Amino acid sequence: MRLLPIVVLVLALSAACSSPRDCTGIGSMPGFGVDVDPALAPRISGGTLAVCWAETCGTHQVDLYPATAAETSTCTGELCSARMRRTGALHGFVTVPDLPEAEVRATLRLTDRSGKAVVDQALDVTPTMTEPNGPGCGGGSPQSQLRVTPTGTIKTN
Repeated sequence: MRLLPIVVLVLALSAACSSPRDCTGIGSMPGFGVDVDPALAPRISGGTLAVCWAETCGTHQVDLYPATAAETSTCTGELCSARMRRTGALHGFVTVPDLPEAEVRATLRLTDRSGKAVVDQALDVTPTMTEPNGPGCGGGSPQSQLRVTPTGTIKTN
């Protein structure tokens, strides 16, 4: 009778090991990416993101950093490198613990150096589950992306 559980375990491990999918140990954090267009970025010094759903509300600091993009890349054999350049845009990520994969109310407020609001907009957003390891591998969390246009309007993707 003890042999049956061992056989089941061996078969399960064999099936898992023979899977064509390679899953990594990468995970993702729940929250919002924030991108500020280069035309508006020089006016922004910081901000907050308030997120509410059901009976839960929280306000989070928005830390923004210069965005970069690959300018040139070179490869020698299997080794590749890229030169990065600043784009003039700003980018950040706001972690929101327990963010649901359901509609939430997000209010993004970005300010200038004097603390005056440059952007102050609320919108309903439905974060979607990420799959950082690929489909079926797990490790994902709900996320959404907020893009601030040159006129200060917020768009989601």
